[in-house]
Amino acid sequence: DASVKQIIDTAVRYDAVVKSLELVQDSFVERLADSMRIVIKPDFFFTKHGMSTSVDAVRAVLDFILEFTNKEITIAEGLYDGGNINKVFHNAQLHELHDDYGIKYVDLNKDEFVTIRLGADALSLASGSSLSVRVAKTIINSDFRVSLAVPKILRGNYHSAMANLALGSVVSNAKTLAKNDKAKIISSRHSAGAIAEILKVARPSLAVVDGFESVAGKRSLETNFCVASADGVAADAVAAAALGSRLKKKIPKQKYLELCQKAGLGQSSIAKIRLLGEKL
Repeated sequence: DASVKQIIDTAVRYDAVVKSLELVQDSFVERLADSMRIVIKPDFFFTKHGMSTSVDAVRAVLDFILEFTNKEITIAEGLYDGGNINKVFHNAQLHELHDDYGIKYVDLNKDEFVTIRLGADALSLASGSSLSVRVAKTIINSDFRVSLAVPKILRGNYHSAMANLALGSVVSNAKTLAKNDKAKIISSRHSAGAIAEILKVARPSLAVVDGFESVAGKRSLETNFCVASADGVAADAVAAAALGSRLKKKIPKQKYLELCQKAGLGQSSIAKIRLLGEKL
């Protein structure tokens, strides 16, 4: 079973994130304390207020994990279009954290990378076909990865913690498809398989889904929940159900979560997930 904490009707984002982490801390703090290279991957798929990771959520994660480690923490992100992340970090007030926490910042699109070949079997491609993508070394080489994501429904598909880490870690140097490995995945009919394959080498050690505000289409909605788990697949599955209950609609099962479960990366079945805190 996977333990997941969910808080419903959260009044204060910071408190919600901390409380969610407290209830599942036994599942990850030992590994956190032993880790040397800790990375927080925020969610700036959109850069508008309410559609991206809040500085309050980042502070909550930092305050919590620094109770168990004195190692330097890296905040790493790479924009979809290859643009410079520093301006976005400034606008989101993330650079204000440097003086308080001694944070290191990394633009994943400018990072050294490892090229990973996603084979035909994994992506259900024709025999002999493959898709090669560049994955940032900061993510690959880290030994504790935190995916701090915003729940999103885009074109009928749900994405959050797992997709945030998988797609964010892939290098993009421009908007053109030839230089944008994120676009190669998103535009592919086999994006679910690609995400699952990347997560085999870059899965989160801790997933935090900050549903204080969620994204539906291109709108930001107040949804007031938070989910945390050492099992990122379970966190996404529970967050999808929580978001569906807020929107009064059932969110279909997501193929990438089912493929992640098949690959042994986590549990996607709500019936098999042990919930701590508020029930769905």
